[in-house]
Amino acid sequence: MSNMNSTLDFLKVVVVITATQLMWILGTLFIFGFILYLLARFTRATYAKTVGWKLDVVATGWIGTPVHELGHALFCLIFRHRIVEIKLFTPNSTDGTIGYVNHTYDRTSIYQRIGNFFIGVGPIIFGAVVLYAALYYLLPNAKEVMASIDAQSKVMASANQLSFGAIFDSLKGTAISTLESLFFWSNFSHLLFWVFLYVAVCISSHMELSPSDIKGALSGLISLVLFFLLINTIIMLLEVTGVSNHFGHWWSYLKIESYGGVINKYVGMFAALFIFAGIISALNFIFSYVVLNIYSLIKGDGMVNPFW
Repeated sequence: MSNMNSTLDFLKVVVVITATQLMWILGTLFIFGFILYLLARFTRATYAKTVGWKLDVVATGWIGTPVHELGHALFCLIFRHRIVEIKLFTPNSTDGTIGYVNHTYDRTSIYQRIGNFFIGVGPIIFGAVVLYAALYYLLPNAKEVMASIDAQSKVMASANQLSFGAIFDSLKGTAISTLESLFFWSNFSHLLFWVFLYVAVCISSHMELSPSDIKGALSGLISLVLFFLLINTIIMLLEVTGVSNHFGHWWSYLKIESYGGVINKYVGMFAALFIFAGIISALNFIFSYVVLNIYSLIKGDGMVNPFW
């Protein structure tokens, strides 16, 4: 009985460690992916119930959709999937698609199966990178906004010493400082600021994942979870049996926690960019809702409900 209890305790620790690692690395991706999905859904519902979905596609899709699809395509290449067909911007009123990437992969390859997850969430990751580039090249006071992103990266880099409340306060502070630096008075007189704002709206409003994206990402997530479980099981077995002692200081290089500082830096940077995208997407929703509801009221159709 004691051996069985020890085995169950061992498996419990492996599962807890794996769940903690995945939430540590991918948590912000899940949270802000969901937020961006809701904001995009509410915005599109407002358009559909007032002026029709085509205006939204024409206004933001011609930039946002290619970035979205290139996010899929980039990770197809990284994980060695074969791209069968790619359409960066082809609005289809029949099925509602405005772009797509069709790809195939070797189902016997663990690497390629895990790739399904990153291909599915590719638009969020790649969209954040493109947003960062647009901010760097177009925003007049880019240094101030980028300072907020850098500050958030440093906070996340020391997240293991901070409580959840401290991290939340930091995220809130980053959001406030980003808004203050983005809508700085001198920016309004610069043409590049308005160009950036439009490009940012286009990108942010199309970073969300479609149902097919989520389905593909989930299939890859299962493989990713199983891979982490296997690696953590092997590592813990080597530690429990004392085999790890023979590796000396080299053993630390095999443990993901040894790279915590580097991982936290990039997690923090992307978290700040996701916050930035969320702010832009939220502002787009609010602006669209107000303007389109005024139009709807003038037509005599009344207020629209964007939530269902």
